[in-house]
Amino acid sequence: MIILDKEITKTEIKNNYAGEDGFIKGVVDVKKGLVALDAEMHYMLSDYLKEQKNSKENDMWGFNLWLLEKEEEQILEFDSFINIRNNQAHGFLRGGMSIEDENIKNAAKDVIKKWIKF
Repeated sequence: MIILDKEITKTEIKNNYAGEDGFIKGVVDVKKGLVALDAEMHYMLSDYLKEQKNSKENDMWGFNLWLLEKEEEQILEFDSFINIRNNQAHGFLRGGMSIEDENIKNAAKDVIKKWIKF
């Protein structure tokens, strides 16, 4: 697991962290502006951010990177079980594995793009 502390390119992630299929899981803390990568499950990354950076659960959202894809819309997806509870905590009672609130989704994208250069 890694918490990004400098900008990184999608090629660097692919070469150093992702599997052969170019897939890697990540968690973004929208409040603290942090991104953690490279764990088997999203909850492991959120636990790591809690331990290392005192992140709060409601501020963290899971995402996946498909680094063999060309377009940003195909590379970045918000699809994680940790998002279900957070969606519910933010008023979306049915939850959902994506990010239901567009403002939060845009904030998450901004933080991810700050650290990862597509």
